[in-house]
Amino acid sequence: MIQLNNNLRFCPQCGAQSFSQRCAKSLVCSECGFTYFHNVAATVTGFIFYQNKLLLVKRGQQPCLGMLDLPGGFVDSAESNEQALTRELMEELQLTIDNRQYLFSYPNTYTYKDVTYPTLDSFFMIKLNVLPEIIMQASEISDYCWLNPHEIEPETLAFDSHKKALQAVLALL
Repeated sequence: MIQLNNNLRFCPQCGAQSFSQRCAKSLVCSECGFTYFHNVAATVTGFIFYQNKLLLVKRGQQPCLGMLDLPGGFVDSAESNEQALTRELMEELQLTIDNRQYLFSYPNTYTYKDVTYPTLDSFFMIKLNVLPEIIMQASEISDYCWLNPHEIEPETLAFDSHKKALQAVLALL
């Protein structure tokens, strides 16, 4: 069984320190029977191209502070993947998009404050006709660059799913 990597000790329903792992994605309280499900979180990511160059950002926070990343983020409740991608690109880069094509998804993990969340990362292709003015959200991104995707070293990317997705996109180009 996969061990959940989290610090949950107290049941949110009864307050007892009685959580134990029931299966790969849940904990159960032996006092009141409450079950906590550690479900998959959805993320969206954009492969944004302008004149055969790919937009990469440098992470301005943990996890993977300072590593290269593809723009995107988490999907909020009551939001579609497409809405989330549009919102994330506006928040992080002040980038408005009007076209996107869904490519594929990969499972991944995201560790934040000692809790590892399983994620399902959805990837989209975006082709720009005009070089945009990028205004970075400093709390999220410390820099950005446009690179030839064939020259990107996968180990410089922050997340395993992004490394796999880059290989898949290179096969499409």
